[in-house]
Amino acid sequence: MSKLMRQLCKTTKYAVTKLFSRYNQRLLRIIWIGLLCITLYLIFLRNSETVVSEQPMPYRFVLMKQQLCSASVKPTVLIVIRSTPNQRIKRDAIRTTWGNPCTYDTQRVELFFLVGKHTGLKSASVDLDLQLEFQRFRDIVQYDSADSYRLLPNKQQAAFHLINKQCSNFPFVFMTDEDFLVNISNLVDHILQLHINDYISFVGGHLYGNSVPIRDNTSKYYLSLESYPNRTLPPFVAGGATLMAISLTGKILSEMSKLKTKLHLEDVNLGLVLKKLGVMPRNIRTICILEEQCNSIPLHQRIAVHGYNTSTKLREDWQKLNVTVDCSK
Repeated sequence: MSKLMRQLCKTTKYAVTKLFSRYNQRLLRIIWIGLLCITLYLIFLRNSETVVSEQPMPYRFVLMKQQLCSASVKPTVLIVIRSTPNQRIKRDAIRTTWGNPCTYDTQRVELFFLVGKHTGLKSASVDLDLQLEFQRFRDIVQYDSADSYRLLPNKQQAAFHLINKQCSNFPFVFMTDEDFLVNISNLVDHILQLHINDYISFVGGHLYGNSVPIRDNTSKYYLSLESYPNRTLPPFVAGGATLMAISLTGKILSEMSKLKTKLHLEDVNLGLVLKKLGVMPRNIRTICILEEQCNSIPLHQRIAVHGYNTSTKLREDWQKLNVTVDCSK
């Protein structure tokens, strides 16, 4: 390319010289040639930089607002809610409770629902409904790949690629599911109390530190001996409520690509990768996966609570928190 630039400048010099020779305007010729060569070189540099920076992601995002993650003035945490494409009722329940932007600091927090493609006879209808829902709320990101429980590793990977590419201005991401109640104020307070070093390699949630693989093939957590021969699982945090330093996502993606066997349990996959990276996930006691483990923690002190299979129960517990609704923020 640089050889072409030199040849182009040489040819241009000859043409300009012929043009101005009869007028003998030597200084003007030099200025014109210099400006033209500089302009061509700057165009060359700009095009080269564009090629380097525009590398495609392995997932195509078919629904996503422009300038995702760019509106926050004091970005603190990005909340990604893993949702099922046809669960509009659950998304609406979250929008009117803990995901209502009038109830949290939008200068610090960005929130969106992550969905894949619905599979089955009603896939076209579900896609159309999602498009209409997106046009109204602008809080959905959809990737062009099948969505199901056993494909959660794909959803996790799509999220990491998107976060790494679009949301690196946030120090933390909180990955959660649509059957959780999240107290965003408590989540932000927890992050603000972390040490500056935690902004580099923090992963926290409900920690499973001494777990063994489930060999019962009727369980959705079943791991066969062929897929996972080890007797114990690595330390990992429950995938439905995971707080993570965004600066880790690039390293995680790199290590994930090296896994010989990818399990359908995305949180265990993450545990395997963190072990390779030398990162020990931490327990956050106010993230409650099982109610009996949090009996001693009042609802208003919890960061996240699991088990909201109905919108009615979610709204009931949300009302108990008496969160101020302020849409002037």
